[in-house]
Amino acid sequence: MRILHTADWHLGRLFYNEHLTTDQAHILDHQFFPLLKEEQIDLVVLSGDVFDRSVPPIEAIELWDSVLHRLAFTEKIPMVAISGNHDSGPRLAMGHSAWETHGIHLLGHAHQGINPISFQDAYGQLDVWALPYGEVRDMQSALNRQGVGNEKIEITEHIESVKASKKHRTQCESADLFASLSNEDIVNLDNSSYKGNDEISVVGTAECALGVDTNKYNWTIADAYEHWSYYAKRCSKGHRSLCMAHAFVAGGAESESERPLLVGGSGQVPTTVFKDFTYTALGHLHRPQRIGVDHIRYSGSLLTYSFDEVGYSKSFTIVDIDSKGATTISEIPIVGRRQFVRLTGYFDDLLADESLHTRHHNDYVEVRLLDTAPVVDGMRRLRKVFPYCMRLELVGRMEVVRDTTGAKRFKELNEKDLFAQFAKEARNEELSQKELEYMEGLWHRVLREEEA
Repeated sequence: MRILHTADWHLGRLFYNEHLTTDQAHILDHQFFPLLKEEQIDLVVLSGDVFDRSVPPIEAIELWDSVLHRLAFTEKIPMVAISGNHDSGPRLAMGHSAWETHGIHLLGHAHQGINPISFQDAYGQLDVWALPYGEVRDMQSALNRQGVGNEKIEITEHIESVKASKKHRTQCESADLFASLSNEDIVNLDNSSYKGNDEISVVGTAECALGVDTNKYNWTIADAYEHWSYYAKRCSKGHRSLCMAHAFVAGGAESESERPLLVGGSGQVPTTVFKDFTYTALGHLHRPQRIGVDHIRYSGSLLTYSFDEVGYSKSFTIVDIDSKGATTISEIPIVGRRQFVRLTGYFDDLLADESLHTRHHNDYVEVRLLDTAPVVDGMRRLRKVFPYCMRLELVGRMEVVRDTTGAKRFKELNEKDLFAQFAKEARNEELSQKELEYMEGLWHRVLREEEA
């Protein structure tokens, strides 16, 4: 089966007051849909953040509707899409029963992730386990209704490292360790020390046994994914399985454009949760990347959504799964309507470089100025040569501000000298004798008025 993995479309994204819906539509029309035909894709999986916000603009909704309609009625290619942390799950899943009859599966509620969506190819059955982003308590309730997490389980751990009363979730807290493991290390990890009546397992070593009813305490996000993945693997035993999740998996590289899932590290999910799935299609992080092993991957976002992503190419991920569950992975670069570029230099040099103006006339530009003197009306003047200049960083000025010696020197100046220094930096020249005489008269008049 040939699968196209994508995520983080963020339809309706506003980028420095510029709506990116036209850019997104360009990629979908000119790359996404042609790619489906050229690569003979059997299934599309979209791992969350379809929209940029829970109540998207009408243009974004219309674009999404056109994608669904074209997939269902023109291309006739099935798709599974889950909600992400930017989406409203219930809104995304609206009409899911009608769309399912046409091969489009929209999941926005935790309970929808409890049963697999099964597909058939020449090699047999592929189970897609798709868990929408949501509140942990909703995931816990949905699993509890299936009898998952209700059973008495034995949790064991190292007494020497931490007191047993505080350490019943060591796997989550060791998450960063797994990101650096090799493919073989992760695949061969054994969690058999956590045993329950139905062969559910969790990390630990038999040193201290505690009887815990898992339904009596609030789960962490890692707990929820642990229980869900074990349940999924148990149900799909003997079948190839594909996991879809919108989560921050330990070891992933973040970008400025992502909204944190939870404060601190409490929102991280350990890599080992996904190690037994044939392939894991992740969403949330905007840089395309593998997590520990090739078959656990983030596809990355549809577009560049922050300037710190400049230099990281965007791509669609194509996954081939054979009869034995082996995966072959390739990445198809995404070329946007406009490129995102960072330009660093002095203001006058950037204004004078006509070849630079021609090359980046239609690109989204961030300018990083090295000038230490103030630049008057910089953004307006830059947009005359770079119409889509979105951001101006005064890196040279910031270095001057960070010069504490200079800061002390300014504090020692009187009002007249301070103004003269400001005028020199603003105009890049000293005050003339006539201007100095005028300012001297002005200062005397101000002082007389204060005394009166």
